[in-house]
Amino acid sequence: MALDEYQRMRDFAATPEPSGKARGRSRKVQSLQYCIQKHDATRLHYDFRLELDGTLKSWAIPKGPSLDPSVRRLAVHVEDHPLEYATFEGSIPAGHYGAGDVIVWDRGVWIPQGDPQEGYRKGKLKFSLEGEKLAGSWNLVRTHMDGKKEQWFLIKSRDEAAREEGEYDVVTAEPNSVLSDRTLVPRKRGPAKARVAEAPAKPVKAPARKRASRKKSDAVKLEGAVPAELPETFKPQLATLVDAVPSGDWRYEIKFDGYRMLARIDAGKVALFTRNGHDWTAKMPQQAAALAGLGLESGWLDGEVVVPNEEGAPDFQALQNAFEAGRSGSILYYLFDVPYLNGMDLRDVPLEQRRAALREVLEGSDSELLRFSEDFTEQPDSILESACQMKLEGLIGKR
Repeated sequence: MALDEYQRMRDFAATPEPSGKARGRSRKVQSLQYCIQKHDATRLHYDFRLELDGTLKSWAIPKGPSLDPSVRRLAVHVEDHPLEYATFEGSIPAGHYGAGDVIVWDRGVWIPQGDPQEGYRKGKLKFSLEGEKLAGSWNLVRTHMDGKKEQWFLIKSRDEAAREEGEYDVVTAEPNSVLSDRTLVPRKRGPAKARVAEAPAKPVKAPARKRASRKKSDAVKLEGAVPAELPETFKPQLATLVDAVPSGDWRYEIKFDGYRMLARIDAGKVALFTRNGHDWTAKMPQQAAALAGLGLESGWLDGEVVVPNEEGAPDFQALQNAFEAGRSGSILYYLFDVPYLNGMDLRDVPLEQRRAALREVLEGSDSELLRFSEDFTEQPDSILESACQMKLEGLIGKR
């Protein structure tokens, strides 16, 4: 019954949206998945979805979430969606319900405070979010009915994750998808069609230069490496979604279904950060210890953390469960790049040389939790076909 309205409103022969099915009462766990989808329909808005009782309870938020506790965001309750919808991105055809482009703006887990079924029924949900963009304590409060639609407010609680809107507007500062790095270009309200645009690579300000260290480093021998201070923060380069294999000289790696994770090592001290700068070191103590065991002077390492399923393919739900239960020993850290190493900036070093340096670094590890992300020399079309057969997310191509 929970998805009857969702399925009645859609023609699945024409829309790419998943039909899905309800899964029964929510699992007996402390945290469940959530997602926020940016949706350019009649009006650009954000769809906030919480897993509960086997479906995604859903609210349309016209202006998107705010990190400012003094700001109340209107959240209009809409029909339940299937759990499969949490990873849906694409274009709903014109003439169909919700026509327009959809991207996954944020995803992660939500941790109810108290009984979530009772809170949902009474119209007062208090919970914590652990996502790629949102964190901390939040509230959903039902206010009144507007016709057949329930109106709620989404409100940020005052905690360390809160920020004044005049200081930081998260929907403006972080516009892109967390799955594909696409962004939405809002359509002109007229004959112009909505479109999904590719996200530009984020520039990283070059750190201040200093004189080269006297300590010998393999990185100094790399073509294009320059001495540099280790930046306190680092924004990784993002991928661009394309419809076909590009021409030119590219190397291909598996696109993992996990969390992008960066490791900062300075004088033996290791910190692990999400791509948006959240410190997750405490969530992955065993990975941090393994990185410390590499014996590096300093560096930034780039990769993805995953938990494989029984077939060996990355399982995002299993990764969420591992974080929830504090089982960092089941999380594998696949490393694929090293932009800084032992006092040197390697960003202008050819990709093959950087990855050769990274492989050599990882050969010094005896930990099963650290893995080198292999690339492939076969034709990309055949690699992509194999990835599809294995039900992987796709490929990442690097020039």
